[in-house]
Amino acid sequence: MDLLDTSRKNSSSPLAVEIISFGFKNGTPPAANIVLDVRFLKNPYWVEELRPLTGLDEPVKKYVLDQVLAQDVLENLTRLVEHTAPAMLKAKATTFTIALGCTGGQHRSPAMVEALYERVKSKFSSYDVTSSHRELNDIRKDATSASLTAQGSAS
Repeated sequence: MDLLDTSRKNSSSPLAVEIISFGFKNGTPPAANIVLDVRFLKNPYWVEELRPLTGLDEPVKKYVLDQVLAQDVLENLTRLVEHTAPAMLKAKATTFTIALGCTGGQHRSPAMVEALYERVKSKFSSYDVTSSHRELNDIRKDATSASLTAQGSAS
């Protein structure tokens, strides 16, 4: 992916802001204009009842986002988008990608990505803002595949 991609001709939005979560243990961070390691936040993985959940589940979101440091980082990232997006547009870029990573991409980074997505989407309504979760997509595929296999063997 070209980080100064100018090929979004079908969109009425002047800028696409893509916010992606990922896990460092699962490979190289995705191509992005900004990559931030959020492993400095307390890890829900070490809380037994939160371990099987993801950053999309309320208890994990609360655990991560109740940290003062998480709120500070979100505020600063929102300000960074505010200051950087106009420069991206001036450079004729049409996509601005922010990738947030934690160890496995299951808890902290998805929670932070969704919170940042909500902030950016509400503050910059003229931008096409999306969120995605590299590792959670794999977890969902694995769970669906396992479920289909179990259903097939039960028949």
